[in-house]
Amino acid sequence: MRRWIGATLVLVACGGGSAGGPGQVRPAGSASSSVTEFLRAVNDSNLSKMADLWGTAAGPSSRTHQPPDYERRVAVMQAYLRHDDFRIASDTPGSLPARHAVQAELRRSACTWIVPFEAIQLADSSWIVTSVDIATAGNPSRPCQQQAGDTTGK
Repeated sequence: MRRWIGATLVLVACGGGSAGGPGQVRPAGSASSSVTEFLRAVNDSNLSKMADLWGTAAGPSSRTHQPPDYERRVAVMQAYLRHDDFRIASDTPGSLPARHAVQAELRRSACTWIVPFEAIQLADSSWIVTSVDIATAGNPSRPCQQQAGDTTGK
């Protein structure tokens, strides 16, 4: 059953863009808003919007098609970052003003996870997510463990 679900996620991610096509997502005006919109797209299972909000300094992966397997990566991120609720815990400028470290607190069942994101500002002044440490979000198919962020014992 789990293999079928994983295969479905990959197939959905490779199935093309949304009806409106790439470029329909309004650019994020700050590092925090790029992470907020990205996490909303995660829970909406909107993989094309996630690809519009994730990429490199060259632009969103939906436009640059980079990395070559970006659809698969977006599907994996969606599986790991799915949540019941979230909040932005911090937004800290990096060594360059166009890079920010953003931490989001994700709640899934009885677990709370602090997930680090990096957001970058593009030449057009919009912001996109450029990296996410999904390993810190726990395994979505396993119940949380006390040391992994279980909030029920606190």
